[in-house]
Amino acid sequence: MISRREVVTAGVLGGLVTAGPAAAAETQVDEVMALKQGFKALEEGFTELKNALERGLLGNTMNFGGVGIVKGRIADYARTSGRFPEYCDVGLNIFYDVYDWHVRHQQQINIARIADQRLAIQFMFTQLLVRWENDPNYVGTPYAAL
Repeated sequence: MISRREVVTAGVLGGLVTAGPAAAAETQVDEVMALKQGFKALEEGFTELKNALERGLLGNTMNFGGVGIVKGRIADYARTSGRFPEYCDVGLNIFYDVYDWHVRHQQQINIARIADQRLAIQFMFTQLLVRWENDPNYVGTPYAAL
């Protein structure tokens, strides 16, 4: 009786021997390229899954996401000037992140329309002004009124 191992190895080796050295080299190159593409697709899939899990589990916390970026900028301003800024320009994605943070933590949402028809959302002691013409993830340098 023929073992399974003999059938598999005989089929693979027999195919390589009959194909010739040039065809075998081309086949190996094609297989290596296919493996590289497969591994790249797997890596992209795992990265996408990791990002989705982080967004779902962590959400917008004071240390993660758009809210974390805004908090860092405000903290930098407070350390240098000794007070909280009155305004900070943000893009649309950051605005939505701050809005979602308010909803998730059941905080009061104060949204106002200011003089130049821009929206502002109150985040702690700072008004975040929406600048939709900038990059959606834009966070500007905080500032005080003149």
